[in-house]
Amino acid sequence: MTKKVYLENPYIRQIDGRIIQKKYIDDRYHMKINRTIFYPNLSDGQPGDKGTINGIDVLDVYEDGDDIIHVVDENISSKNVKLSIDWDNRLDYMQQHSGQHLLSAGFYKLFNGETIGFYIGEEHSHVDVNIPYMGEEYIDKIELFANKVIYSNFTIKSYTMNREDMDRLPVRNEMKSESNIRIVEIDGIDFSPCNGTHLRRTGEIGIIKIKDIQAHKDYIRVQFLCGYRALKDYGDIMKENKRLKDDR
Repeated sequence: MTKKVYLENPYIRQIDGRIIQKKYIDDRYHMKINRTIFYPNLSDGQPGDKGTINGIDVLDVYEDGDDIIHVVDENISSKNVKLSIDWDNRLDYMQQHSGQHLLSAGFYKLFNGETIGFYIGEEHSHVDVNIPYMGEEYIDKIELFANKVIYSNFTIKSYTMNREDMDRLPVRNEMKSESNIRIVEIDGIDFSPCNGTHLRRTGEIGIIKIKDIQAHKDYIRVQFLCGYRALKDYGDIMKENKRLKDDR
């Protein structure tokens, strides 16, 4: 079983590891390493990490049972390897994922809306909530709730427990597992089963901005930006406004 260091400390950017199995499949090398800081692709709705192993780009990272498989297109002959993740990419995904938990908590607390799905992309992210319609005034309330929590800089922590103990908490989502359930808690505000990487404090999210809402038959899809993505989006809007002003 691969030791998942990224769950113990998602701020570690580089570690040493040992290749314990290697397979050559479709012109690529699929390696099982004894421990890893690479988050697997689309596990729990979150994209996988980017980075290198011994300086060679990692093309894919995926789960195989309890193991994490790393894919490269060059053979690595040594057993001992150095794993390095793209930190800017990891931080971005943590901002989006922790921000999603905060948004979902807002929908749940303010409007009893349950999150039925979410997706974190490289540019855009969205969360699906089982509310058929939501007006602009409600979105303002959600944004205010989420950003107040951010500015309060509350702690975010994770821990594992069994179902009996979990049932004593106001957990937002249901979980089928009976043991080793990982809970991500935002300082008593939100409790959610999750195996993703998260920030240590809400202040690191920076800001949350809802960009778009699409109404479907029995749910809404809410597109949002957090952290540096929101900052870039605001900068792009300012540049466009300046361009339009200069063209007059």
